[in-house]
Amino acid sequence: MKRTAAAAACLVALVAGCSGASNSGGKTTCEDFLALRTSDQDATVAKLLKERNGRNSATGEIVDKRESIVASCGADDRADAEIGDLG
Repeated sequence: MKRTAAAAACLVALVAGCSGASNSGGKTTCEDFLALRTSDQDATVAKLLKERNGRNSATGEIVDKRESIVASCGADDRADAEIGDLG
């Protein structure tokens, strides 16, 4: 189980590092966020959380926040909302 968690954390860190200029973190709109693959959503959330907390977040925290953002962005009037403003 620890190996799986460590591998997942490495994968998120790798994806976050590779996403570069296309990753706007908290400035990403809901419409753009929902169009991303899950791995790219995780990288975007990882950047958002690092912007807020000043540190890298645990994989579980990233997944929980991604699921929360997906649910919040699902509202009809949220397409132009920035994910950093969702709370």
